[in-house]
Amino acid sequence: MSDFSCGVFYRTKRACAREERQSMLLTDRQTDRQTERIGWIDIAKGIAIILVIVGHTVEFDGLTRNFIFSFHMPLFFMLSGYTTRLAKNLMECRKHFRKNVLHLMGPCLCIGVLSILAQWLKGGNLSLDAFWQITRTTADAYYWASGVSLPKHPAAGAVWFLFSLFWAKTCMDAISLCFSKKRIGIIFLSIGMLGLLLGWRGKWLPQNADVTMVAVLFVYLGMVWKEHVEIFDRYELGIFLAVSCVWLYCLRLGIYIEMAGRSYPYLSVSVLEAVCGTFAICSLCKALEENKQIKHLMVFIGRHTLLIFSMHCLDWIAVDAWMNHRMWIRNIARTGMVLGCSLLFYEIKNAACHVFERHAKN
Repeated sequence: MSDFSCGVFYRTKRACAREERQSMLLTDRQTDRQTERIGWIDIAKGIAIILVIVGHTVEFDGLTRNFIFSFHMPLFFMLSGYTTRLAKNLMECRKHFRKNVLHLMGPCLCIGVLSILAQWLKGGNLSLDAFWQITRTTADAYYWASGVSLPKHPAAGAVWFLFSLFWAKTCMDAISLCFSKKRIGIIFLSIGMLGLLLGWRGKWLPQNADVTMVAVLFVYLGMVWKEHVEIFDRYELGIFLAVSCVWLYCLRLGIYIEMAGRSYPYLSVSVLEAVCGTFAICSLCKALEENKQIKHLMVFIGRHTLLIFSMHCLDWIAVDAWMNHRMWIRNIARTGMVLGCSLLFYEIKNAACHVFERHAKN
């Protein structure tokens, strides 16, 4: 083969590989856009992220908190399962892993670094010893990744959700490659029940692994929901009435699930309540799609839940701005501050990207 022919061959081979990568990227983007078009999911996520902030602000034993905690975190896991497709091969598994590292572990790292710097600067002691002590404490908290404090280890705070979602997605992808579709359902359900039993017995694991097992259960239930969505849509009104009755009856009995604190009253009953509450809220969100003003606002919030969640993880830095008020003012001030800072960051990021793109073209 001549040098010219070899050059043409290798250039053609590289061009085909480049076109294949671009085609895969385009397919991913199209899939993302299709997911974003599910308006009721974004509305549900928008409502849930606001309730996350309110739930961390209201009184501990109040009815409002019980209502919020009865479904809000399971809702995120179930909707993640609703919009997630398990990896079919090793290449997809690697791609999902890289994406999850960027989207979930990346924010965890940023929150951790900013938390260390904030604690160091606000503490008054700017020595290196104080800095390293704060760093060691934060590293220990992130190793356990627990939402609440353990006897000998500090809490990581709300970032427990990001850790659990990351490990749940990663483990489910790995399991889907090793077992047939008929078996993975039983495996996921078994993992979820094991997580419930570990939490019930007080056996807490590093990296929030026991809570992650429960998260696997909710993510899988979201996948089942998506797989049988036609049946759920066909009998939506009847299902809505049935699950609402179960959900409200459990609330009347004071039952609610709290994943961060490993509180699973009556084990499967609390899971059933969370599933019923999630379905009821999502059914209401489908009705809210008819109101364009509410839809546009809540869809915008729902599409940026990760940014809002990250800001919420850092809102303790400005605790004086919202803490010393009456409860209802405190909730409005904290929620408004988090949403406002998120919107500001979003606009700054878009402006910076626009300037960068224009500069790159020139």
